[in-house]
Amino acid sequence: MDALIQPGQTLRMERGHSLVTVENRIGEGGQGVVHRARLNGAPFAVKWYRPGPGSEDMRKSITGLIQRGRPPHPAFMWPIDLVSSDQLPGFGYVMPLLDRRFMSLAHLLNEKMQPSFRVVATIGRELVDAFAVLHSSGLCYRDISFGNLRVDPVACEVAIIDVDNVGTDGGDALVKGTGPFMAPEVLRDEVHPSTTSDLYSLAVLLFYLLMHGHPLLGERTDSTYTWDGNHMSETELTLRNFGLQPLFVFDPDDRSNRPLPESQVNVWWPIYTAQCRRLFTQAFTTGLHDASLYGRVKEGSWRRMLVGLHDSVSMCAGCQAEAFYDPEQPRQRCWDCRGVLPTLPVLEAPGGTLVLSQGAVVTSHHLTRDRGYRTTCAVVEAHPGRPGRVVLRNMTDSTWTVAPEGEGPKQVVPSQRVGVRPMLIDFGGVQGRIFIPAAR
Repeated sequence: MDALIQPGQTLRMERGHSLVTVENRIGEGGQGVVHRARLNGAPFAVKWYRPGPGSEDMRKSITGLIQRGRPPHPAFMWPIDLVSSDQLPGFGYVMPLLDRRFMSLAHLLNEKMQPSFRVVATIGRELVDAFAVLHSSGLCYRDISFGNLRVDPVACEVAIIDVDNVGTDGGDALVKGTGPFMAPEVLRDEVHPSTTSDLYSLAVLLFYLLMHGHPLLGERTDSTYTWDGNHMSETELTLRNFGLQPLFVFDPDDRSNRPLPESQVNVWWPIYTAQCRRLFTQAFTTGLHDASLYGRVKEGSWRRMLVGLHDSVSMCAGCQAEAFYDPEQPRQRCWDCRGVLPTLPVLEAPGGTLVLSQGAVVTSHHLTRDRGYRTTCAVVEAHPGRPGRVVLRNMTDSTWTVAPEGEGPKQVVPSQRVGVRPMLIDFGGVQGRIFIPAAR
């Protein structure tokens, strides 16, 4: 008898004792299959495991995850309860059904029309925040890679699936990871997957998200993929290039593995800020060889960098291409038309510095440092009568007091706009300052 569940069958939840009705299959992997399902009329998903070696260990692992409960981040498609069948051997678990709006990250990066810089930075921050929450719970994911992530570029949300990979930090693992994403020390079988190896895999994922390529795939790596009589197997090449002899494509001391001429990494690397490039350089130089929380880039550093990227988006006056304002780069030029980028006004607030380009949003985090990145307090809009200038619209319920340079104080009531120019702003107990940076 086929050990896989079929549409129309019913499964019983082991703790809740409710019946789950199996519907159509929506996914399949080496361990089992995923079906849509109905529980009390509501849509869910069921993952069913093929009986075999390791299945009892997997059952214990998932039972532990159910007992712990989902970490406090909505990205995780966490198991709700184990399910079993009277007709079939094996077991499975019921979990939330992933909304159709989510797509694979690899698909998003391959689309001709790429999402805006703000969207990319937000997706990166959401990924970092989710894994930070998991790690702070004493758990690690073990297999951060394209196959286990989904994104919604419209809502800027992420979903992390296949959470049966999750386990205690450094504990025995049924899953070690996916080759090119695995930390070198895990590939070399020196340690079990852990938070520190997750941090390496997260860095690889973020490099793909921002730079559209792998941080270790360059000229030297490419030369090992030969079809002469001495060529190595795929497994041997993966161990050599990512475990035994890894080398960052932008290593400052060794140029032998620079990106191939046709690589998209060549285009994207100079677009980003110096701080962004420094973090990736740390992740893939020191972080390649120091498998500790001191050698790897931690989530807080990634978060600060990604929030900074989101808040530094500007626009070229000549070709209208998006760019990142970088105070470390004097006379910064547009990556597209090579024109000198304009100097835009900047808001300095308790929670960070925001370039006031059209479409920018002042959030609760800017004012109170509460990580309320999705709570809008003000928006930057085009000036209705002065092309090239912008206004700031009050989106709060409070009246602001603004004091522009050389002018008397003014009140800005909710929904009202104020022309952006050098000024002090009292947002209602929170002060900020708008200024024009010195010419670069």
